[in-house]
Amino acid sequence: YIDTFMKEALSYIREECGESIPSVDINLVQSFLNLLESLIKPENFNFEDPLREDIIKMYFIFALVWSVGANLNDKTRGMFSRWVKIKINNIYTDFPDKGDIYDFNVDPKLRKFVPWLSLVPEFTYDPAVAYFNILVPTIDTVRYDFMMRTLIPNGFNVLTLGETGVGKSVIVQDFLNHAGEDYVSTSVNFSAQTTSRNLQDIFETKLEKKKKDLMGPPAGKTMILFIDDVNMPQLDTYGSQPPIELLRQSIDDHGFYDRKKLFFKNIKNV
Repeated sequence: YIDTFMKEALSYIREECGESIPSVDINLVQSFLNLLESLIKPENFNFEDPLREDIIKMYFIFALVWSVGANLNDKTRGMFSRWVKIKINNIYTDFPDKGDIYDFNVDPKLRKFVPWLSLVPEFTYDPAVAYFNILVPTIDTVRYDFMMRTLIPNGFNVLTLGETGVGKSVIVQDFLNHAGEDYVSTSVNFSAQTTSRNLQDIFETKLEKKKKDLMGPPAGKTMILFIDDVNMPQLDTYGSQPPIELLRQSIDDHGFYDRKKLFFKNIKNV
């Protein structure tokens, strides 16, 4: 059913829905597989469970929503939600009637979908925290934090998008503050003046030299590089953004070339 659903879902959003930023089908499919792989783990999933097929279907629905449906704009999310609810009846009949598909998470212990609202912790005001660092938990903060905690420990990158001033940076920074001792992090703000050399300098100064052609974080750690305003670098003559091209290369090829000696420098655990 995965093959059939993905084809139909991709066809539906291309014909009926609008996206916040342009995407290609292969990226949405890869995002779906990344999320599904991160969810079906021993700590979340008992492979000996006689009801494992139902849990797999629940994770499939969740991953479909937060990959194919994650990039849809607000005007068409409702359309996609209604379409998914109708389609999934063929494989799963216990999805909640009230609310849309974005309002629920999978509880592997209860083996059912539970509202994100039930997972929002109570807010406790701390006078010692600066006003601009206060984060009041909401459905959005909880579910986007969940996405980062699910994907990043499994080695997948996360792109958070939204309008200016909605709290993206605060949510990511709060995640970094509570990521745990296994992680080190550094934050970078892109601007119109940011160059690919600036980004490479950050890699080379924040990572340790392991070997001549290998860099990484301190032993036993994973580096999380938080890039804010990633869309800001100025376009070059050919319409590309060199800092983003270098970022893409560091993700796809796990490294970049030394600018003087022209050998490839690998990066790991980033």
